[in-house]
Amino acid sequence: MFKFVALSLGLAASVPVAAQDAFSATYDNTRQVTLKGPITRIEWANPHAYVFLNVAGADKIVENWAVQIGNPLDLERDGWKRSTVKIGDVVTVDGYPARGDALQAFAKSVTLARTGAKVFTAAPKRTAAAAAAPAPAPRWPDGQVRLGPPPGKKGYWGTPTASALVERTSGPVISMNGEGLLKNISDADRVAPMQPWAKAIYEYRQRRLLQDDPFTRCLPPGGPRQFQTPHGFQFVEQRELGRILVLLGGGDRNWRIIYTDGRPAGQGDDAVLTYYGTSVGKWEKDTLVVDVAGFNERFWFTNGGLPHTEALHLTERFSRPDLNTLKYEVTVDDPRTYTRPWTGGWNIQWVPDQDIPEYFCEDNAETTFVR
Repeated sequence: MFKFVALSLGLAASVPVAAQDAFSATYDNTRQVTLKGPITRIEWANPHAYVFLNVAGADKIVENWAVQIGNPLDLERDGWKRSTVKIGDVVTVDGYPARGDALQAFAKSVTLARTGAKVFTAAPKRTAAAAAAPAPAPRWPDGQVRLGPPPGKKGYWGTPTASALVERTSGPVISMNGEGLLKNISDADRVAPMQPWAKAIYEYRQRRLLQDDPFTRCLPPGGPRQFQTPHGFQFVEQRELGRILVLLGGGDRNWRIIYTDGRPAGQGDDAVLTYYGTSVGKWEKDTLVVDVAGFNERFWFTNGGLPHTEALHLTERFSRPDLNTLKYEVTVDDPRTYTRPWTGGWNIQWVPDQDIPEYFCEDNAETTFVR
């Protein structure tokens, strides 16, 4: 008799900084589990890599555990490869068990028995290295701020300063984890001015620990969420074509077009509603102001599960006060969902001298090994 169990690696503090993970919905970081046994199988595909091992339980029944060790892109960037461990190697796994009876866990470390070396460890949240003194923002020959790298250089936008979108107020900071889960559900009223039905949906998603999040199934992260996903994003400014491409390093490796050719904002009634909507931008001095409408309802437009309808209309503002900083501000106007327009935002840090990671979500996030 065999039992099949899934584990994950990559925890930083109480929630992992990993792509496409619904960590809180699956794992209980208040408990611990230790496993030891030989590796029987290795899977290496985004968004999760697995190492399977046979573990003899207290009742002598062999359990085949599937140990998730992160996503291949991050693992390879840190020097780990599919060949780091081999079938037949005996390893010890320390991690967190799953909630309920799903027989899953999230690994903090994997130690190779024959050498005693920890071949996988929970990775801390990565941050881009900032310059000692901020350099000025790069500019085009006509003086317009560049949203991409300086001429002849590489780079992309990486770490945001906020994990979820909340209304910007002068009140105390709302406590939530990296997935946008509130520490106290009573703070829901402070997140955004929701209609009663929208608040009920938001609280339902929160109480279910975000387990229905479409992003964990590789669907596109539309709206402000595209600027909070793992692996960053970059702007490709095609000035001669009157448009700016936004290329995403995470999610399903999608892109978005911001038109800057002077066309009117909005879209026709017969236009197809999409994950990213229709974006029309214009420069107001050093700030790019983007009008976005035409969203479908198949995604969560921010971490934490705030709802929206097809009436969602966003006004985004991008500014770059120096080389290393992008200021993002967005005003949300969805009269079917919120009682009034509201505004939030965050800063994003520049990752210099690197290409955006080539991450592709292959939709194995819901794999469960139980029988």
